[in-house]
Amino acid sequence: MIAAPGTYHRKRRLVQALTTGAVVALPFLNIFRMDVPTLRFYFFSSVLWLDEFYLLFLAVMLLLWVIVIFSMLYGRVWCGWMCPQTVVSELARWWEGRVRRLLRVPPSGGASWRRIGMWVLLGAGMGLVAAVIGFNIVAFFVDPVSMIRSLASGTLPAVTGGIIAGIALLVLVDALFWREKFCAKACPYGMMQMLVTDRHTQIVRYSTADAGECIECKACLRVCAMGIDIRESPYQSECIQCGECVDACTQILARLGKPTLVRFSWGTGGHSRSAAARLGIVDAKRWIMLALTAAYAGVIVLLVSLREPVALSVSGDRSTLWRKGDDGAVYNDYTVKISNRSLADGSFALRCPDGCTLHVAENPMPLRSREVRTLRLSVSTAGSAFHPGPNPLKMTALNVADTSVSATTDAVFFMPEPSGGL
Repeated sequence: MIAAPGTYHRKRRLVQALTTGAVVALPFLNIFRMDVPTLRFYFFSSVLWLDEFYLLFLAVMLLLWVIVIFSMLYGRVWCGWMCPQTVVSELARWWEGRVRRLLRVPPSGGASWRRIGMWVLLGAGMGLVAAVIGFNIVAFFVDPVSMIRSLASGTLPAVTGGIIAGIALLVLVDALFWREKFCAKACPYGMMQMLVTDRHTQIVRYSTADAGECIECKACLRVCAMGIDIRESPYQSECIQCGECVDACTQILARLGKPTLVRFSWGTGGHSRSAAARLGIVDAKRWIMLALTAAYAGVIVLLVSLREPVALSVSGDRSTLWRKGDDGAVYNDYTVKISNRSLADGSFALRCPDGCTLHVAENPMPLRSREVRTLRLSVSTAGSAFHPGPNPLKMTALNVADTSVSATTDAVFFMPEPSGGL
């Protein structure tokens, strides 16, 4: 059955196209991506580093919480309207139909060469799609631009290529054999949905009160990709709320001048006219959960905004606590790691307290956005600024162009006892 313009079918195709485009674009735009080689997490305009994992943890927990809220409000609309699994299944079914018509392959039987040709073309087409999906999934963990360059030059690492191929193989098997069976029998999201559904969750409901108006055309059953009869129950776990049965019933009964018997509804209570209720906010529990979500998201935004744009760590050389230079001063050697965590290039200078001198090859030093530099340096003093033994030493890195952008860390400076040669 061909859906008319303005129906759920057309709207769903638009949502699927937009969400698929977003999933493909996300890793290229560094909006939401975990870069495994550099151990950095890209989150919109911020870059989170390994030592900021707690922010990543909070962000993932927020994402899982939003999934739960969305499921409680709208049921399995994600499954029918946005899920990549559904997109792949429907694309495979569409491509199979085109190939069958091209080679004139009947639903059952037919010449062997036609059926073999159908499987070859079906596998080739979906294999290309699977390869793109494999690349896209890996792109969330490895820079996609560098992967494209490596593919073009033939230097893609074997591990990366193997992972892409493995994912593509799984997607191909899914597209050829599993399809909606995975949604109905194995999808963990579908199982979780049964736990969060309540009496106000959105469902696709058959109006049992008007069951006498049903003409038993079974159009709703024929268009259902999951193979269920929505008339039996609105709470069948296989239902992905795609709305195809709503379109089918609406179009058939419209020819008879009758209203549809299948529609989207907030639970079995029907529709409400208030603006909040149209969005699924129909009870106090939902208002409370939305308020908690907004507060949680606000905390994460605040924590991200308070991050330091530059990070500095200093570790002393403990193989030799101190050494005496030719100038008579006492030297301590350090390994310094400085990282520019902002999205702008800058020049950064290292500073130590009065009474000591910092010896480094380049100071200030240029750092590109997200660049990390590890270097060796020494700090010396004539002895008057420190007492014998360990002394606290604060070292600072600051942006030359904007001295408000800085980071300070603690280190230890060792001075010898007077008998040590001073």
